This record gives sequence, structure tokens and C-alpha cells, in this order.
Amino acid sequence: MVLYGLKQSGRLWNQLLHKKLIEIGFEQSLTDMCVYFRWRDGILLVVGVYVDDLLVTGTEQSAVDAFFGELKGFSVKELGQASKFLGMRITYDDADRYNLDQEVLIQEMLKDHGMEHAHGVRTPIGPEWNELRGAECEKLPVTGGAEVATVKRFQSLVGSLMWVSRCTCPDIAFAVRKASRRTHDPTVDDWKLAKRVLRYLGGTKELRLRMRGNKKAGELLEVVAYSDADFAADKEDRKSVTGGLVTVDVMPVRWTCRKQGGVSLSTMEAEYTAASVMATELLGVRELLGELRVKHEVPMALRVDNQAALKQLEGEGASAKAKHIDVRIKFVGDYTKRGVLKPEYCEGENMPADLMTKAVEAPRMVALRGIVGLH
Repeated sequence: MVLYGLKQSGRLWNQLLHKKLIEIGFEQSLTDMCVYFRWRDGILLVVGVYVDDLLVTGTEQSAVDAFFGELKGFSVKELGQASKFLGMRITYDDADRYNLDQEVLIQEMLKDHGMEHAHGVRTPIGPEWNELRGAECEKLPVTGGAEVATVKRFQSLVGSLMWVSRCTCPDIAFAVRKASRRTHDPTVDDWKLAKRVLRYLGGTKELRLRMRGNKKAGELLEVVAYSDADFAADKEDRKSVTGGLVTVDVMPVRWTCRKQGGVSLSTMEAEYTAASVMATELLGVRELLGELRVKHEVPMALRVDNQAALKQLEGEGASAKAKHIDVRIKFVGDYTKRGVLKPEYCEGENMPADLMTKAVEAPRMVALRGIVGLH
């Protein structure tokens, strides 16, 4: 029994649902604990779980329809073909493509912050924001009237921006990371940047992430990782930033923008560290596809825009200068030798991971969005 309103209610509900799904033959993914799948008579059924919201898909519609009848003892409301999930809108077009967007949520954010009529901007962040000031900049007040920019209002806006960035908008990942560095002690500059990101979303809210849904039997998925780094980006601790994304048939399914744990001594080292992170992300997608018995092209491409890092990835040019990152080198090198990964060079102008590591000018922003299926 689950008692609503208790601190542990969510956990108890998850345990109850998990037990039921296992009883009716599902397996829990080892890659993503919120994904369950079942193979029965050659038919695949997949269930995505977020608290008490379930997203169900499969290779046969009849199996999807029958699934809800198997949840005996649960009060289940079947909503038909998925049209929204966790604030994301799901649409389908005549070309059998699946489209994801958060236009409705973005409109609500604009209204909540009195920006319904704000003019859109072409980029979420400009080069002038690369050097955001810290301690010497004016801080936001903790309290104030309804129209005053307070710490709480800033945190609310940044939290919403982080969710949109995580779900459907990799193009704002870098800007959101910049704006959210001081969520407990934000400055006026942080607030201005967060509002600029929202203005950008207001002007691009109709963009969709698109994925093909018309694969032919036996046709392999193309799984690719893009990796980039901004060397010594943080002027306070000189740590670099890792940025990258993994695409499945062009559509991004994972992306990241985060500070590296240690200080890199060169651009090559920062790029290699980023590449090793994206290699693990790539392998995670591979494992999930393997669990679902979905076939993909092998080896999987790991694309970087730094020639020195590429030589290290390929096992060439290794030197004593790289011994301190030897474990990362051997990790990627091992999967490369086994034919799982294939390091490739990507021209900087065509590197979509730049969206996660730097401010990009408007024309290039449009081009990079197109490369990763954000239209």
C-alpha cells in the first residue's frame, strides 16, 4: 500500500510498480532504471516510467493495447496515442517522423515572467557573457515585490530553463550552465542572462527535435557522438568545460555541458578528456539498444575537432606528456581496437558540440541546429 503525501510515497509506489512489472514478465534495463522491456513471441514492449506516468510503445499495437489490461489491481487511465509527456509535446508528421517540443511550456514561462511580448533574440548567449562577473557584481535581493527580480524568481526561471535544456533544447545548454553557476547567490548579470535565454526560446519555440520513424526491416541505426572542450574556460580555477552529444539517426538523445573534474594542462588534454566522457555516453546508448535488440552501425563514430586528440584516440602520437591521462587513453583505445568505436575528425565549423562549450553566432547557430535535427 502507498500512502500519498508522505516523504517515502514516491519510493514505495516505485517498488510496487516494479514488482508488478516483473511479475508480468518485464525486465528492468541495466542502463536506464526507468525503462522496462519485455520480449514475448517475438514482440517487443517497452515501458518508460516517471513516478506514476507511463509511456508505452512496442512493435505491435495489439501488445500495447493489451498491456493496460495486465495491470490488474491498479487504477490506470489510458490516454491513447502519446501527445505529451513530462511537459514535452509529441507529434507525428506525414513523413513518419516523431517530433518533440516544449512550445506550450515555453509560452507558460514567458507569461509567468511577464515576457509574452518580449522580442526574441537570435542566440541564447553572446560572447560578451563569457566573462560573467562574480563577487564584484550586484546581487539579487532575497525579498521584494511582485515585479522585483528576487533570488526565488531567478531560481524558478533557471529551474525551468534547465528542464527545457535537458529535454528538447540542447542549443541552450551552454547558456543555461552559465546562468546557473550561482543559483544560491545570483547576481543581476545572471538574471539578465537567464531572461535573454528565455527571449531566445520565445523566438524559437516552434523548433522541434525530429526522429525518423520509418526504418525498413534490417536497416541499421546510425549512432554518433560529437565531442568538444573549452580549454581553461573558468578564469577562477582554470578548469575546462566538456560538451558533447550523442545522436541516433541525427536526433540527439543525450547531451552534456559540464565542467571537468581536474585542470587540464593543454587543449589536447581537455579535448581528450571530453572525448572519453562522450565515449562512455556512446557506450551507454549502445548497451540500451542492445537490451532492446535494436541493431545499429558498427563501429560507432566518435567525432572530435582536434587533430592532436584524434591521434591519441587512434593510438598514434602517444607520448610521456599524456601519461597522466593514460587510463582515459587506454579506455577509448581498447574499444577502438575492438571495433566498437571509430574516432573521426570533424571540421570545427560543422561541430554541433560547440553549442555546449561556447557562444555561437546566429548564422552558425542555425546551421548547427540543423545538423542535429533541431528544425
